[in-house]
Amino acid sequence: MKFVYPLSVASVSTPSLVAKRVHEAIVSGELRPGDRLPSEFELAQGFGIALMTVRGALTALRDMGLLTTVRGRHGGNFIAEDVGDRLAEAARKAPLNRALLRDLTDWRRAISGEACYLAAERSTPEQLSQIRSLEQAFNSTDQFPDLRFADVRLHVAIAEASGSSRLIRAETELQVALTDVILSTDRPVRSRKLTSYDHGPIVQAIELGHAAQAREAMIRHAEDTFNWAVLLV
Repeated sequence: MKFVYPLSVASVSTPSLVAKRVHEAIVSGELRPGDRLPSEFELAQGFGIALMTVRGALTALRDMGLLTTVRGRHGGNFIAEDVGDRLAEAARKAPLNRALLRDLTDWRRAISGEACYLAAERSTPEQLSQIRSLEQAFNSTDQFPDLRFADVRLHVAIAEASGSSRLIRAETELQVALTDVILSTDRPVRSRKLTSYDHGPIVQAIELGHAAQAREAMIRHAEDTFNWAVLLV
């Protein structure tokens, strides 16, 4: 998948913001383990920032263990093969907080709920096929953190089917924040059969074009996830 730069780069001026965008692309599945990043020069042009700023961002990502650098003619900066484990390790350093979980869930109800509503109204046959395929990919995934990344890709695809660029952006940001919560736990696989991992009602409502039902199914999904996560606080 091609790495996409932010829609607006005017506010991107520090290494931390560039690193945040790459981190986001990893979580959303836009960048996968082993993928090669564009060159430093291409990144600088794409973000509209100085080359030194890009180098600072890449250094920060390497320090986090998210990137590996290979020297030589066929070298470059690559997403670490164990990037999921690295993200989980970093997430576990921040304690879960019930108030933050509640705030995140409220945000999710609003953003993801509306994304599902509009996807039910606007999705094309091709988008429905992709959503079904991603749901099947999620259901066939047992390894963690691959399970989490498959979850993210499904929800972002639903947002894309809404046709709203702002909802897509908000859903992606939301999924990155939620990933930090889920990766901070040590028992997501044992919770695999919880209803918070069941996307069937959401996907079915979208396929049938039942917008209100899709939204309600998504809200239940968000609350189930909250109820599971809050037990770990």
